[in-house]
Amino acid sequence: MLEAKLRKARQLVAREDFHNSWLLIQDILNENPERPEALFLAGVVLRQQNYVGMALTVFRRALAIEQNQIQLWMHYGATLHDLCRYDEARDAFLHVSKIIPDDPMPWANLAAGYVQQGKARECIEYADKALAIDPESTIAHVSKGFACLALGRWTEAWKHKNHLYGNQLEIRVYNDPEHEEPEWDGAPDKTVVVQCDQGLGDQIMFAQCLNDMNKVCKKVIIETSERMAPLLKRNFPFADVHATLKKAGQGWSKDYQIDAHIHISFLGKFFRNKDSDFPRKPYITPAPNLVAKWRDWLSKYGRTCGLSWKGGVPHTQRHLRSIDLEDLSPVMKPGVTYIDLSYNDNDREVAMWNLKGGPQIIKPPINEKNYDDTVALISALDDVVTVTTTAAHVCGALGRHAYVLTPSVAQWRYAYHYEGGTQMIWYPEGSVVLYRQKHGEEWSAAIKRVAKDMEKVSKLRMAA
Repeated sequence: MLEAKLRKARQLVAREDFHNSWLLIQDILNENPERPEALFLAGVVLRQQNYVGMALTVFRRALAIEQNQIQLWMHYGATLHDLCRYDEARDAFLHVSKIIPDDPMPWANLAAGYVQQGKARECIEYADKALAIDPESTIAHVSKGFACLALGRWTEAWKHKNHLYGNQLEIRVYNDPEHEEPEWDGAPDKTVVVQCDQGLGDQIMFAQCLNDMNKVCKKVIIETSERMAPLLKRNFPFADVHATLKKAGQGWSKDYQIDAHIHISFLGKFFRNKDSDFPRKPYITPAPNLVAKWRDWLSKYGRTCGLSWKGGVPHTQRHLRSIDLEDLSPVMKPGVTYIDLSYNDNDREVAMWNLKGGPQIIKPPINEKNYDDTVALISALDDVVTVTTTAAHVCGALGRHAYVLTPSVAQWRYAYHYEGGTQMIWYPEGSVVLYRQKHGEEWSAAIKRVAKDMEKVSKLRMAA
């Protein structure tokens, strides 16, 4: 009976039916409180539901009973990693590697831990150990790819491109069933569909490669979301743009003799292989009519500054790149109106801030269905202060200045392969200026550095 219950619990966990699996696991533990496998499954469910501290306690309890269960050690190490207890996580994975020296997983997990600490070279060392055992280890490929990007080892990084952004990129959304075009291999004189399948920031960043692509392709076709289509149509007039990314079977592909397709995040493989390949020039312009609209709307507020203080979706390290609004008070000065550029629901936080008096934060009436509207607003502002969100990429692509608050271990895009770097190689020098947390420092120190530099700029403006 017990074995049957455990088997059923494993099945429910594998199906991610956490509600029913939890009920069954609790039933097992009520009768068998020291059963290691049941404790292990309980820890897995807790971790998957983001009760990471509780999961760690349960895994430790299981390890006190059973010391030789590999999966238990692996999940224990991963949970320590979740809690940023990296040294303990490393010790757990090294322990596993001694038990199963020919298994790639402990080495791959070590690599993942190091890349998330910003220790790119250590990451590569362990990723190579994993890949020597299993050349198809996804975790090792992803970790090494991002480590190489962080170090500016571009050519080596792109070799791992098929793993960097997940297997879902193999989905050819635009295709009707009879179309099975291959991935573009960089060959000239081809008609190629570019799928803008990543977040807005990545789309804007990699869009600079479209100009390079146009020089070698017979025809460039861009498939994107309805929201991004107007911006891309205006700025890349050589391309046909279709706003059908999430709408398979629209039929437009039948109007072309398509040779190949490629995801926009893969274009770097062909056009960004050394630092000198980055043009460091603006490549996006805002819509003049929308800029005029926003300048008129902003005129009643005097001096304006755009603010974005929350990161995006959870899997892009939102917790590391988000700041409490209250913490931004050093940059918020009398006589300036602050414009909320965040795409999160900040209404309650903003309302509480505004009730205190002082500099006010305004939510602009942005057309959420047309990102061209947001780009125009950003271009019309006097200043922009943002965490590492799409707003930073917009400023870079426009070639306008932005103060960007960057976590100590930021995503590879934010140039941490340059020691003490304050620039993004993707954008013109001086456009996106990074204010990076130092290791172990609170956001307040980086925010004070922004406030100091903004004060200098303000004095220069007044003097002029």
